[in-house]
Amino acid sequence: VVLVRQHICSSGSSSGSGSSIKIQLSDSSKKEKVMVDISPKTLWDNPVRYQAGLWDESVEVVDVGDKAASFIQSIIVKYNKKKKKNDGDNDDDDDDDNNNDNDDDYSDLRVVAQLPNPHRRVDARYCPAATVDTLGRVPKVSLTDGFPILIASEESLQELNRRLEHKGKDTISMSRFRPNIVVKGLKESFGEDYWKAIQIGGIHGPILHIVKGCPRCKQSCTDQMTGVRFDEPLETLKDFRALNARNKEDVYFAQNVVLQPGSEWKGVKVGDPVKVLTKGDPIWDIDAVQAE
Repeated sequence: VVLVRQHICSSGSSSGSGSSIKIQLSDSSKKEKVMVDISPKTLWDNPVRYQAGLWDESVEVVDVGDKAASFIQSIIVKYNKKKKKNDGDNDDDDDDDNNNDNDDDYSDLRVVAQLPNPHRRVDARYCPAATVDTLGRVPKVSLTDGFPILIASEESLQELNRRLEHKGKDTISMSRFRPNIVVKGLKESFGEDYWKAIQIGGIHGPILHIVKGCPRCKQSCTDQMTGVRFDEPLETLKDFRALNARNKEDVYFAQNVVLQPGSEWKGVKVGDPVKVLTKGDPIWDIDAVQAE
């Protein structure tokens, strides 16, 4: 999946039947491209829907078409052929295993989008009262793991890279952790662990609530440009970021965030100031996650 680039090519109004949203998918070379229409009306009108499993939830999703599916299938097939060539063929494998193309074409793989106005919501156990709307509902979330926004600081990455360099290992970029918002200027690394509410962009900007730390999975060991997987940074994070007393298997980097009601349509931009409104003790996972 990291070998697929996404680019929003057109967008109309944020609501109403006239809104238009199209995303261009391309491979890493940008030579192969496909356009996907995810406009609200297009998605609502599409009858091809599935119940998709996401952790322990079932989410209704809509198929975005054969072109998108064929594009993703071809990316995976090419990647697997390249990986097999680099790894070398196993001479002990029998011919049937080596030449069974039907097992390798991924023809049953589909690309889906969540329906507009989704009903999936974040875990209420982590949500402070300020994030609950007038009807008693916690914020919505799309097809992410569990929360809509992830925030991290450059100072935290610098500390991780300092430890990697001390071990004689290569440093990594922030893309490994895929945050939505990256902040800088903290007095100490992982200071964001102690934030409870922040406001971005001044007194008229959105208010965001930091609800829990983000346990990191093997995806953080995957180069987001090449798809190559390494042992780091999980090995080094285990040295100092296994912070959950309930489960020492999980390591944490960055914080999950939800918006305060009324902030949904307020934008942020690069360079906006961040004001810390309240601080408190960090929150880690209530349940044992042991992310793979």
